[in-house]
Amino acid sequence: MVQGTTLQAQTGLEQSAAALPGSSACRELSAQSLQELTLMAAVEHVMCKSPLLNQALLLVDEQQAGVDLARSALRPRFSASAEFATNRIPSSNSGAGSLSSSVTGSLGVTWVLYDAGARDASVEQSRQLLNSARSAQQTAAINAVNEALRLYVEAATAWARLEALRETESVARQSLQAAQAKYDAQVASLSEKLQAQTALAQATLDRVRAEGVWETARGQLAVAMGFAVNTELSLAPISAAFPAISARGPLADWIEEAKRTHPRVRGARADVLALRSRLDAVRAEGKANVQLSLGAGSTRDLGTPGGRFEHSLSGYVIASIPLFNQAEQQAREAQVQAQVSSREAGVTLVERDIESELWRNANLLDTETQNLKAAKMLLYAATQSYQITFGRYKAGVGSILELISTQVALSTARSQLAQAQLSHAQARLRLEVSSGQVVLSK
Repeated sequence: MVQGTTLQAQTGLEQSAAALPGSSACRELSAQSLQELTLMAAVEHVMCKSPLLNQALLLVDEQQAGVDLARSALRPRFSASAEFATNRIPSSNSGAGSLSSSVTGSLGVTWVLYDAGARDASVEQSRQLLNSARSAQQTAAINAVNEALRLYVEAATAWARLEALRETESVARQSLQAAQAKYDAQVASLSEKLQAQTALAQATLDRVRAEGVWETARGQLAVAMGFAVNTELSLAPISAAFPAISARGPLADWIEEAKRTHPRVRGARADVLALRSRLDAVRAEGKANVQLSLGAGSTRDLGTPGGRFEHSLSGYVIASIPLFNQAEQQAREAQVQAQVSSREAGVTLVERDIESELWRNANLLDTETQNLKAAKMLLYAATQSYQITFGRYKAGVGSILELISTQVALSTARSQLAQAQLSHAQARLRLEVSSGQVVLSK
């Protein structure tokens, strides 16, 4: 178990994970970069082109506007109005008609003096919803990193298998050449030659299938990066494709830190705090509130020669006290309180899920580390066995079946080593990404 060697990606992964749609970190890849594509470049482009991440960023902007709107309720509201009125009275039997006109202007201000804390609770609720949206944005970024890692590793696995099968095809062709030479020298049977040809045909078939798998994986990665599905790209070698990893503290301490700072946990806690503020607002709405209103106006009758403006002032204080609504108030409070309790239980579930995920990824890393060591030993043994068997066969003391058997074992060992290298690199990064600390805030 990797108890004291948990991992942390260096700044390369963090910088790539900080690339957000529309940010200056998003840049176009050069043709050279597409021919030696690293995980960092893939992560950066997947995040820059992620529709889900873009939606999460827009939600943050929406919630920021909600905070500004809630704060505006704390300030007085001013209003101004102007009115021009005209009235024509038609002629009648008693006299001629008349036309009267007037102009009126007024200014007013309204201010809630006391509301039992309803507005402050609304502001706090909006702030917590903003915090929740920011945490959701970071969670979306983590999901984008995981998606980029998955697609890149699938493509890298397909590419590594294709390379191994190409080498296997080359070895099979070499074996066929040896069998052909022995057959031409009449020291090997036609059966041996046909068996070598069959092995080469099988190797070619496996290589063609692997090319199809690679093309599919390459296309999926290209689309996720925002390119056309038929974009030509190739991957960097495994040693250069993945970022360096440095040691970190004990796993137990890391788990506790993740349970405090992971975006999913912070988002769940922000939802709880938002609902608690909503509960405060509901309680305040059931209490008295006091509102002040002031106004000043001026009116002039345009139909009166030499008429002057007539000024007026008004002011009043309105106190509103809810009566006979206790049953409704209690029901509203009980509803929000139930939502708070539900969200609090959700926080515990998220903390347990994160702890389980980190523990699972730590065990996976330990397993992949052991698998990598075993795969290296297997390739060394298979290589030695094939070289010896090939030499024996050329010397005429070995059989074609023995040669084909070691040839298949060597091919399998190559594929398993490539897969072990990729799985080990993926496990290291998944352990780091699952902590939620590789994604920077907006």
